[in-house]
Amino acid sequence: MRTRSLIAQTALAAVFGSAALIGGTAVPAAADSSIALPSTSYRDIVVDDVHDHVFISDPDGSSVVVTDYAGQVVKQITSENGAAGLAVSADSSTVYVALPSADAISEIDTSTLAETDRYQTGAGTSPRNLALAGGKIWFGYAADGRGGIGSLELSGADPVVTLGQSTGWYYAPTLASSPADPNVLVAGQQNLSPATLAVYEVSSSGLQQRVKRTFYDSPVLSDLNDFAVTPDGQDIVAAFGSPYRHQALSATDLSVKGSYPTDAYPNGVAIAADGKVAVGGDGSQLYVFRSGASTPLRTYSPGRQLPAGLAWAPDDNRLFSVTGDYLGAHPTLHVLVDAGKAESSLTLQAPSTAVKVKELTVTGTLSANDPFASGTTVEVTRTDAKSPGGVSIGGAAVAADGSFQFTDRPRVVGQVTYTVRYLGDDRHTAATAQATVEVTK
Repeated sequence: MRTRSLIAQTALAAVFGSAALIGGTAVPAAADSSIALPSTSYRDIVVDDVHDHVFISDPDGSSVVVTDYAGQVVKQITSENGAAGLAVSADSSTVYVALPSADAISEIDTSTLAETDRYQTGAGTSPRNLALAGGKIWFGYAADGRGGIGSLELSGADPVVTLGQSTGWYYAPTLASSPADPNVLVAGQQNLSPATLAVYEVSSSGLQQRVKRTFYDSPVLSDLNDFAVTPDGQDIVAAFGSPYRHQALSATDLSVKGSYPTDAYPNGVAIAADGKVAVGGDGSQLYVFRSGASTPLRTYSPGRQLPAGLAWAPDDNRLFSVTGDYLGAHPTLHVLVDAGKAESSLTLQAPSTAVKVKELTVTGTLSANDPFASGTTVEVTRTDAKSPGGVSIGGAAVAADGSFQFTDRPRVVGQVTYTVRYLGDDRHTAATAQATVEVTK
């Protein structure tokens, strides 16, 4: 029998895939999962929030892999020539796929998971990146050795493709739209030093440039890998290969407003509807921040993040991450179910021994990177020979500094285990801890 106190703490593990100890027993950190995808490469990821599906493009395999929210493969849509950039319609009824090997954009019905139409963009255009804005599908393309932005309009009796709406790009620019303004389009040039970004307004006559900037100085930003627009449309969070921080830029003038401290070679950004920012890079670390924060809510180590390999589910807590090797092969989808919540941690301190029916006191601390609301409580259960299934002995109020305590009079000689549970809320994960006391006569 153990005569010393067990001081155990548990929470959803900060390192992906690890487990916590409860009374010496390993318990899974969370219902997170990792699924090796049936594809040979990776390019883009989007989420269909009506059918709870995730679409992932596989250029080398000319396919689009569809999984459910648990990461299980539902279907692999084949014959999608060089499948690259993806875009999902506002009502989630359609996913569009850029097909550079076919000079086309395909249309996939999200109910049937079948291609329903294909639109040619012009010989040699090789469309690679997509975004929806102003009622049109915008695509970054490269033709005759130069990049440009074109549009596909489907509102009329016949599809209308218009090329050359923005030129002067070295390669096919990457595109993103604004959640706050359906008529704003953002474009960026990848893999160049220094990097270039541009913001456009979509009008009836085409694209009207609001601002365009090449980041030669203050600071020099190079090798753009990914970017996203914040829900309010005010900022752009961008992953540049250098410096090793994710930059927050003004969507008005592209000035640098701040940054998120991350890891080497940033390459991925996803922003949830409530503003939480997920960022990753080559350094295998994945971080989740509240908007504008300098300390992450969560930190994971799922492996090497593939460029543009992050996407949020609409509940703002489930995060999808695609990792793989340095060639972009062997992609793996990670489903992180509570990524949008601060990780809670519980610690307990109890006496190693106590006397039957004599009062004992157990103290503890509940902590997280995000403050707890006033009135937060933890639940306490006692387990002993008389109550092997456990019996509730009430709750304990958590003070502003996270401390709490409770008293009890053990009824049975032998080991008595106290289990403390924090049930979690919409901002914090649940957590559990146990302490065992040896009770004598």
